[in-house]
Amino acid sequence: MSGIVVRRPRAEDGEDIAAIYAFEEVVAFTAQLPHRDVQFWRDFYRTRDPEGVELAAEIDGRVVGHLGMILNRSPRRKHVGSFGICVHPEFHGRGVGKALMSEMINLSDNWLNLVRLELSVASENSRAIALYRSFGFEIEGEFKMDLFRNGRYGDTTQMARLRLRPAC
Repeated sequence: MSGIVVRRPRAEDGEDIAAIYAFEEVVAFTAQLPHRDVQFWRDFYRTRDPEGVELAAEIDGRVVGHLGMILNRSPRRKHVGSFGICVHPEFHGRGVGKALMSEMINLSDNWLNLVRLELSVASENSRAIALYRSFGFEIEGEFKMDLFRNGRYGDTTQMARLRLRPAC
């Protein structure tokens, strides 16, 4: 979809980002709790990984998507990044997730030299799984009863994209 600008988040984006996570249908597919304040979302990825990457997707001056990537600091896992992504429900199916993923892959492959990108996704989130598959992510396994939401336990699917295939 044209009209999507992917850029680094700015301090003034905190309210738009918090508004995305205010939707139960968004937060239900994350490991987060509902009702977090603007400051929490403004600082979320910076406090988890000050060297990480954070992206915002903007349409008509409004942030409608958010992606954060955590870079592994362990000496033997510096080639690995993990990420989380969310899109405002009013903009689902309009290319926002695809735009964020495209830029993350570009940064991972061409600037950060990451070989492995990994994530956990709620197993029933078929739209997200289809998006990740379209970028070369493969399912590596499933964790049973891994996430508690809406009063019940749910499973998460572990996925990864390998830029270089091992020679083993």
